Amino acid sequence: MAMRLGLPRRSRPALGQAFPWLLGLAAGAVALGPALGGGGSLLSLDLVVTPRIPVPRGVWGLGPELPRRVPFTVPLAWASTVVGGSRIWTLVALAAFAAASAGAWKLAEGAPAIARSGAALLYALSPFVLTRLGVGDLALVVAMAILPWALPTLLRPDEDLRRTFLWAAALGCTGQFGGVLGLFVVAVGVLGSRGRRAPGVAGAYVLAQLPWVVPGAILLSQPLRLTHSSAFATQASGLGGWLRVLAGYGFWQPRLQVGPVGGGAGTGAAFAGAALGALAVVGARDLPRPWGRRAAWLALTGVALGLASAVPGVRVAYSAVADTRLGAPLREGQRLLALYLVWMAPAAALGAARLARLRVGLLEGVLWAAPFAIAVVLAGPGLLGVDGRLDPVSLPSEWSRARTAVVHRPGTVLALPWHEYLQLQVAGDRNVFNPVPIYFGGDVLSSSDPEFQSGPEQADPREPTARRLLGVIRAGDPVASELARLGVRWVVLLHEVDWQSYDSIAHDPGLVHAVGGPSLDLWRVRAWRGPVVDRTGRTVRLRTLVQPFGRLDASGAATWFRPSENGWMRGWSAAGATPAGLLRLPAGSGPVWYWPALLVLAADLATAATAAVVLVRLGAIRARKSPVSGQNGSQE
Repeated sequence: MAMRLGLPRRSRPALGQAFPWLLGLAAGAVALGPALGGGGSLLSLDLVVTPRIPVPRGVWGLGPELPRRVPFTVPLAWASTVVGGSRIWTLVALAAFAAASAGAWKLAEGAPAIARSGAALLYALSPFVLTRLGVGDLALVVAMAILPWALPTLLRPDEDLRRTFLWAAALGCTGQFGGVLGLFVVAVGVLGSRGRRAPGVAGAYVLAQLPWVVPGAILLSQPLRLTHSSAFATQASGLGGWLRVLAGYGFWQPRLQVGPVGGGAGTGAAFAGAALGALAVVGARDLPRPWGRRAAWLALTGVALGLASAVPGVRVAYSAVADTRLGAPLREGQRLLALYLVWMAPAAALGAARLARLRVGLLEGVLWAAPFAIAVVLAGPGLLGVDGRLDPVSLPSEWSRARTAVVHRPGTVLALPWHEYLQLQVAGDRNVFNPVPIYFGGDVLSSSDPEFQSGPEQADPREPTARRLLGVIRAGDPVASELARLGVRWVVLLHEVDWQSYDSIAHDPGLVHAVGGPSLDLWRVRAWRGPVVDRTGRTVRLRTLVQPFGRLDASGAATWFRPSENGWMRGWSAAGATPAGLLRLPAGSGPVWYWPALLVLAADLATAATAAVVLVRLGAIRARKSPVSGQNGSQE
């Protein structure tokens, strides 16, 4: 094959090892486009990457945020303090493109180089991946980069429990995104082996997922309200829509889907999906026998679940599961399409190679190149920055001045306007998750309701009180004293959407204007008395060690101005909640601590310690199996 492509034989090792990685890096660079500059902020839907990425509270099992960013964001947060948030995000995205490309190339072993390149791009540059990258699902993109490498092991999970654990842990590092994908892969593998060593496999998988399962279970056990899963239904109507899903389409917000979804171009995408599916069926028999058939069943599972929320009748049953606390990770079923794509890309390349063997001459080359050509056409609309969604945003100077003021005098921040998603003028009028909680860090009281027609969502118990105060503000009445009773020290007002309805804040004598500019205003609440006050209004000194552990001076019953959560203790006495959703501490002295954090720490240590032991043992086994052989002293 190398000779047919005009390559010298001795270049084969380099082609087989370095080329797919370089291909992925080049493809990733073209896809990221302007984001490669590494400056400013990245803002698009759930993509909120600011110069400093805060460590998510969910890593301790603390809310009120849902545990979507655990544990994946933790190393990114640490690295952002050194190289900046957008730069570390871009580097991780580039690495994911390279790993996804090389992984799909490896799975397509046996196909010609041009067909394997097609497999690499079909997987790494699919409309699915580009769309997810443009809306902020970097953890899912990284999980997809790991998936082709983990697939042969996890589809045969009983053969080597050590490796099963390690690959499951690698996927688990991306949180619920990779953990759920790994669950389906392992389940298909167990069924394929007829339950052989099922308890051991289940134990290995569960142990590998503890760093996100434990904090996720803690947070989902707290009082919160989730919106109906129908808001995230896969966009696929009729046969054409279903076929487009096979090409990587179907994101729940059609206007953010990379590539056409209607008209003639949409019909072309449907034909591309049908062609790729047909090629994959032809080539599936050429996938390695030990796991190829199981991968086909996995792909069928991914398509079925990805379409379940879009098929009349079936979507009712799917929602019944996804709307439960346990089924919450399945609310957006289109994510599971990754289970199909990881099979389709290499199988389609092998299918093209099989058909090419039936033809000679020009048609043979055309068939080899078909997956590559389709991949380029499908990816085209998302190249050079995913339709502008990866254009860096330079936030005005008043943002950094406001953040500096809050960092120097920390306290709860009220984020206005009261919307979870905003059409941000500073981000080119893109619809973006309110960036104030991530940009400012710390305790930010903001709306968690996406305002879907399917129903409201609420994660913070202080939100009902905050909504009541919004009515006071809009009525033009002073609100500073009530903000102080809610523990709010700062009010940030972005000049976005309906911000002018909050004009009365500027005339409230209990508020001090601290920072102003064309895009933002910051006020300080005069009557703020500290993070903890007793019933007499006296400030109680608090020394925080880490988020879930601190020490409080002796006092009577006190209020800690943070969202109430089950699990907080003062000494050995349980804390409660105030009617406003704040944490009520019993009288006493000694430490204040969040006991579920101990469960999270134990889970993290168990997974990390097991991974360390497994790696050491595998290294020892590899050393024993690699004796020096041959007269030239080379190793096997």
